[in-house]
Amino acid sequence: MALQSSGYIRLAGNDTGRSVAKELNLGTSGVHTPTISLGQTNVRALAQRTGSVSVGLGHLRGKSNVLETQTVTVGYFGGVSGYVSAFYGTGFNGIPIFYDSTRTVGSCSDGTLNVRSNKYILNLHWMTSGALYIQLQNGGSTITNAGFTSVSVGGQTFSRSNATFQHSAAGGATGSNNFTSWQWTGVTTNPFGTTIGATKAVVFS
Repeated sequence: MALQSSGYIRLAGNDTGRSVAKELNLGTSGVHTPTISLGQTNVRALAQRTGSVSVGLGHLRGKSNVLETQTVTVGYFGGVSGYVSAFYGTGFNGIPIFYDSTRTVGSCSDGTLNVRSNKYILNLHWMTSGALYIQLQNGGSTITNAGFTSVSVGGQTFSRSNATFQHSAAGGATGSNNFTSWQWTGVTTNPFGTTIGATKAVVFS
């Protein structure tokens, strides 16, 4: 959500649309009160102020930290014992190997991750083993662990720096096991919920 274009805004605080720290997902969920200043790099970037020009709160009005939003229609897969965890969200109902694997559970719109070269999102879900999982088909291209700072879904925000990142593109454009993924473990609360057919916004910032 963008910062308000009128009324007060402030650097720290927990009020949506008013707190710069919350817009930048700084601090912890519900406690967005870190040490923050107008001169720090991420605040200046949000204000779109470059070089040595000054930055004030007025430059931050109406600004948004959102890079893109994916809308997931929640599906459920019961898993395969010993091989694939059950999950809620969208994804492939098995172990993906081939470059042309597609989502078979739930759905995702628009379904390609713009911040990572518009690569096809194969899995975007919460596993009942307690993990949030994002997996892309990379088509044999190198995808680095960059492009976004955090991802938010269902009121929970996950920092990219806390994820386990994996990448393999050795098979070429039509080879096997060409996938890039981020996984957050220890996620005990299902951010997608259990209502099949419900929609959830997955926000990359």
